[in-house]
Amino acid sequence: MSELNAVNRRVCHTNVLTQALAISTVVLCVGFIVRLSCQRKVSLLLVRVQDQANTDRLMRVIIEQREQIKDLSQSLKVLQQRADDTPTIKYPKRASDDLTGVLIGTDDECGNASSLDAVMLVHSAAGHFSRRERYRKAYTNGTLVNGQHKLKVVFLIGHVLDAQIQIDLEIENRKYGDTLIGVFLDTYQNLTLKAVMGYRWAAEYCGNTKLIIKMDDDVFFNVGKFFDTFWSEKTHSKRSIFCNVWEQAPVGRSGKWKVEKDIFANDTYHFPYCAGFFIVITTDLLVPMYNAAKSIDFFWIDDVFMYGMVPDVLGGVTYWQIGQKSRKITEKYKDYKQCRVKKGISGCSYWAVLTDGASQFDVEHEELIKHEKTILKTSSAL
Repeated sequence: MSELNAVNRRVCHTNVLTQALAISTVVLCVGFIVRLSCQRKVSLLLVRVQDQANTDRLMRVIIEQREQIKDLSQSLKVLQQRADDTPTIKYPKRASDDLTGVLIGTDDECGNASSLDAVMLVHSAAGHFSRRERYRKAYTNGTLVNGQHKLKVVFLIGHVLDAQIQIDLEIENRKYGDTLIGVFLDTYQNLTLKAVMGYRWAAEYCGNTKLIIKMDDDVFFNVGKFFDTFWSEKTHSKRSIFCNVWEQAPVGRSGKWKVEKDIFANDTYHFPYCAGFFIVITTDLLVPMYNAAKSIDFFWIDDVFMYGMVPDVLGGVTYWQIGQKSRKITEKYKDYKQCRVKKGISGCSYWAVLTDGASQFDVEHEELIKHEKTILKTSSAL
């Protein structure tokens, strides 16, 4: 029963009435009603996979669940067929609260947020289980960095229609308790909803932390170097965003990030915005940005919306350039590696780099571990 209570603490179905959970392959067979912290009644059906009849029953439950999620997920992209059979996407008017709710939440929220130096909101695709494992090994929740700094890592994910991946996401959440799974589908068109969900959660639970760091799950981050440098330079900054700042950037009209003229007519963005792979935000912007984000017209490219349109509407927000010539972050792994090889980890100025999320991340993590061991060995010898 304690195991079921753990599920109850984290599963808050805002829109979904029935959830099928497979805990390993054998769980108790029981239907019951629970009242969660969101003050909604939720039916949970747990099925013992023991014989063919129950296996068939489980498959029926999963199929029904998928249909319910599909019907109830108002926030997913809506494909409408025109006369020429070309699909078009219909977006919501606002990133409203009913579209950014948490389907499955973290186990301990933010704990004592005032003791945290930063909360890392990591955008992650649903199927990126191996990338999240890399992050957990590199940035364990609650550990001190260099004996001084403490992090909270939370992965932001949407739900999926693939029943097996959804079950794997639920098992992952039960095991680690560090994922937020939203009521929206995990698609590129819903990245803005994912970002607003992260701000909504952080504003409610983590307002007393010192910094918010937004990252993608393929970024390698030298945490110790960041804190040593950032605190010495930017400690007193207020209402500030630190990122690779783009100004007067052209609006994409083709490819994956294509923006139709009827959605955004200008050929350039008249406001600055951030490249989204690594962004630092002072926490005094958490609540204002969340409130603005759910109130203004929706735009599906999250970097432009969350870190361009929203600050533009708020006003009084300062952008700090930490990319490009500032050489604190880079999207070019080649530049980062050349800097590390030439100057060493201590001499290289970069905090973070975009990697392939696999071998490149592993190489940099291993190099950092070797570097820290060398420093420790040298200190012990003195």
